Amino acid sequence: MPKPVRLLTQLASSAPHLPLARALAPLPPASRRLLRAVAARAAGRKLPLYIVGGYVRDLLLGLPSLDLDLVVEGDAIAFGRQLVRSLGGSLLPHKAFGTAVWTLAPGRGLPEFIDLISARRESYARPGALPSVELSNITDDQFRRDFSINTLALRLDGLQAGQILDAWGGLADLRAGVIRVLHDQSFSDDPTRILRALRFSGRLGFKLERKTLQQLRANVDKLDVVSGERIANELDLILQESQRGKILSSLQNYGVLRALHPKLRFTPVMAGALAAARPPAPLWGVDATQAELGLVVWLAHAAPATAQAVTQRLRLTTELSAACQAAASLRAKAARLANMPNSALTYTLQRAPQLAVYALYSLQRTTPLGPRLLAYARRWRNLQPYTDGNALKARGLKPGKAYGQILQTLRTAWLDGEVKTRKQEAALLEALLREQR
Repeated sequence: MPKPVRLLTQLASSAPHLPLARALAPLPPASRRLLRAVAARAAGRKLPLYIVGGYVRDLLLGLPSLDLDLVVEGDAIAFGRQLVRSLGGSLLPHKAFGTAVWTLAPGRGLPEFIDLISARRESYARPGALPSVELSNITDDQFRRDFSINTLALRLDGLQAGQILDAWGGLADLRAGVIRVLHDQSFSDDPTRILRALRFSGRLGFKLERKTLQQLRANVDKLDVVSGERIANELDLILQESQRGKILSSLQNYGVLRALHPKLRFTPVMAGALAAARPPAPLWGVDATQAELGLVVWLAHAAPATAQAVTQRLRLTTELSAACQAAASLRAKAARLANMPNSALTYTLQRAPQLAVYALYSLQRTTPLGPRLLAYARRWRNLQPYTDGNALKARGLKPGKAYGQILQTLRTAWLDGEVKTRKQEAALLEALLREQR
C-alpha cells in the first residue's frame, strides 16, 4: 500500500474550498494581480474560470508550481483576445483544439505564458492519434485529463472563487499517494500517458494504482504508433526532473524503453553517469539544456548504430541527433583516444559537436582521458601557429594545397610539444619552405 500523503491544508470531503488569497499565495505578486484581473474579466463576461491540473495538485502538496493552465466554460480564444486588448501580450490560437497560448511581456514578474483552454470533451479515432474535441463543461474537461490527481480545478471568478472541483476523486488519490487513470481506455487513447504516469510517480514518490498498473502493462506496445516528436517531448520532460534516473529506471523495468526501440536501455551505470553530469563551464562553449545534455550522456552508452536508430525514431533536431551519435562513437573508441598524440586527439575531437565532446568528458572525467579532454577545451582546440596564410604568401609561396599542409604541420608540432617557442616554429617553417622549392 502507498504511504498516505499529508496535504498542505485539510479540506472537507464535500465542497472543498480555499480562500482565494491563500490559493494564489505561492505565486509572485505580479502573477496574483494578473490572475485577479483575468478573473474579473471572466466574471464580467459570465465565463466560469478555473485554474486546473498541476498548479492545484502542487498547491495542495505544498510544492512550488508556476504551471498556469486556465480553463473557461466558453470560447477561450475569444476570451484570450479580450485579455490581450485589455492586459497586453500576444495570443497564439489553436482553433482545432479551442485553446490559445497567451504570451506575456517579459521582465514584469509574470510567467512567460499562460495556456487558455476551452472546457471540452475529447474522442480518439485510434491509439496515439490526436483527439477530436467539442466544447463542453468543466466536469467533462476534467475527465479528459490523464490522472485523477491532475483533474482538480480551482474556481477563480465570482462568488464561488476558491472552490475546488473534485469530480473524479483527485483529492482521495492525493491523500493516498497514488497515480490513477480515469478510465480503461486512457493509455490506449494516448499511450504517451504511460511516460507521464511514470514521470509523476518518480517525481512525487506516488505508486501506480493497481488497475492503472495493469492497463499500463497492457498498452506499452501501443507506444510504437506514437510519433517520434511526441515521445521526444515526454523524454525531454523526464530529463528535466530531479529524479530522472529513477524515472528512466522505471521505464526500463516496465518495458517502455524496449517499446520505443528494441535496443534502448537504461542501466545502473547510465543512471550513475546521468547523476554525475553537470552543466558545462563556459570554457566548453556548449549551449545545451539539462535535458539535451542528459540525452547525449545517456545515448553515449549505446552502440553507435543504436544511437543513430534511436535519434531517428525520436526525430530529433539535426544538431541534437549529431551530438548523440558522435558521443556514442567517441565513447566506443575512448581507449584509442586516450593513447592518441595530442594532435590526433585534437583533430578527432574537432570533427565532433562540442556537446558530444563535453558529454565524453563528463563520462571520462576520472580516467586518464579526462584531463586530456579538459586540455583540449582549454588550449588545444584554439591553438594555432604564429604563421598564417598571409605570412606564407609574403614568403613567396603560391596559394594552394601546400598552404594547408604547412600550417597543419606547424600546428601539429605545437600540439605534440615538438615546437615550444616562436623561434622553433620559424626554424621548422624554413625547413618546410625548402621542401617546397
